[in-house]
Amino acid sequence: MKLIYSKRILLLSIIVFLGILVLNIIFTNLLLNKIVSINDKVKQLVISSEEREKELTLKDSILSSVEEREKFDQYFVGAGDGKTADFIASLESLADQNNVSHSIKFVGYEPVGILGTSEVVSFIRFRFSVTGRWPDVFSFLQAIENLPKVITVNNITLTVGSELSSTNNKAVNKIWSADLDFSVAKLKI
Repeated sequence: MKLIYSKRILLLSIIVFLGILVLNIIFTNLLLNKIVSINDKVKQLVISSEEREKELTLKDSILSSVEEREKFDQYFVGAGDGKTADFIASLESLADQNNVSHSIKFVGYEPVGILGTSEVVSFIRFRFSVTGRWPDVFSFLQAIENLPKVITVNNITLTVGSELSSTNNKAVNKIWSADLDFSVAKLKI
């Protein structure tokens, strides 16, 4: 009887052991599948966050390039004849603000000296005359010099004349005139 009882216990132990082994294999498979699934989701999240970071970086880059382009555009006359006309109007306004009479003698395009022919930048050449009192003419010349544009001064000719007093024919006010020849960088595109 002891032998039958021992055989039953051994058989029951083997069945329990096999059951535990099967459950262990099933549990390990489920656990490994969950781990693989979690790793895939983590990889997807990493890829998604990298893409989002790239999008944000690109967005920041675009915004900063727009700001940089606006800064860049301040140094050049913009592309198109309308921007050239706006720049001429700003020169005339600058002359009016400095109380000098002005006239435009010549406006023309010329190639960039060092670069030769450029597809991006050219120069607009201006010949501009102003007339007025010395402080006003000098203020206008300083204003031209301080424009936030890329300017090359080719030539400035200053001449002095006089205005006669109507009472005793003496020279009272000296009238100065300045003939400016300068070039301003202009974008073609």
